[in-house]
Amino acid sequence: MSQNVNNEDNKINNQLNIGENKAPIYLAKQTRFAKRFEKLNNEVASDERYEGIMESLKYYLTSRDGIDMPTKLQDGGFSQREILEATRKKERYAKKLELNRFFESAQWIDSQLFGKIKMDFEAFVLPLVNRGASKDDILKEVVLKVVQPILDLINIEGENDEVLNYNADDVFGMVYYLTGQCHLNWKDYDSI
Repeated sequence: MSQNVNNEDNKINNQLNIGENKAPIYLAKQTRFAKRFEKLNNEVASDERYEGIMESLKYYLTSRDGIDMPTKLQDGGFSQREILEATRKKERYAKKLELNRFFESAQWIDSQLFGKIKMDFEAFVLPLVNRGASKDDILKEVVLKVVQPILDLINIEGENDEVLNYNADDVFGMVYYLTGQCHLNWKDYDSI
């Protein structure tokens, strides 16, 4: 096994050649997310506490208007049973958020996930909301364009995560948490 460094166009690629006439295998660099999941495992293992709240997370923890989550969901066509389930998911996630807030990497991960959720919701779901699509169509889009991409990201980048272990309910909890903080709307309030 030999390691070759190829400096083509000022780019350095690490590659391994295994045996003769074998295609090179390129070593992938660790992403920022994967590094943060690894760092979080280390912070928890060494009980390395972080006393503040990152500015990027503060933005999502701050309520933007006075309409609460149940009202927003009701305005979006959710039934009382659905609102109750959404409230449970939001509260379960909020407990995890509080439990892990003393770790800088957990704050970073949550703020990045919140940002992606908000961006994807605004890009793919909000146009449906603004067009008056049915709640069922909106929820399908939330699953396909918001929840599933987050699950894919944390399952790949956080495959060695031993701390957060977010699942689909947690990601929905994040969506509903952002709804409660008035970062996401389920009704076009400009048309009221």
